[in-house]
Amino acid sequence: MSDQIDFANIEELLEQVNMDKDTPSNASITDPKQYDQDLYKKWFRSKTQSGFLSIKPWYQGLKFKLDIGKTSADGKLISSTMVFVDAIDFAAYLRSIANNTATVNFPANDRTGVPTAEGFVSYGGGIIDSKPISRIFKSHYWQSGETYDSSAFVWKCGHFAARKSDSGAFIPDMKSPVSVDSIKVTRQDIVTISYMLDLSLASHVTNNPDWYNI
Repeated sequence: MSDQIDFANIEELLEQVNMDKDTPSNASITDPKQYDQDLYKKWFRSKTQSGFLSIKPWYQGLKFKLDIGKTSADGKLISSTMVFVDAIDFAAYLRSIANNTATVNFPANDRTGVPTAEGFVSYGGGIIDSKPISRIFKSHYWQSGETYDSSAFVWKCGHFAARKSDSGAFIPDMKSPVSVDSIKVTRQDIVTISYMLDLSLASHVTNNPDWYNI
């Protein structure tokens, strides 16, 4: 199944839910953000590709910053794509996979562009070089041709040309990619990442009683 999405449905969806902005409404994509060190970083190498996955917290916005990149055989960076995901939604998704409840809690959803069960998608965006850019994170079963393998997942970070609606939503043009990177993530990886993100959020909430006031 391709990543082509029904834009009429996506626009309606983004108008209804608060998943259309990476940053608070009074901030721009270029505003300084306070990041801690990587919570998780994985380097991967295969016969055809090598690269990395990095996850950092952005507690100011209660989001996680995901960066996926490709590197050459000699370790030089070829490309990388960064997105933000809502910290609570993403942590809940990973915990549901780790707890074996995600097939029920996160079913396939053609409307939001999720082709398999245990999938997740996050839409965001901002203004880059004076142009609206949609930033999308997507997770679903690993795909080989037309076949899906439920033993692992593909995580994709994508930037696409977009138009900004009157409400501030960034409506992506999936035919106009700016930057796209992906990585294979195993179920064991997800268990580790889920536990680490849970610990991170628990620590943040414990030390910040007004954590929900972002």
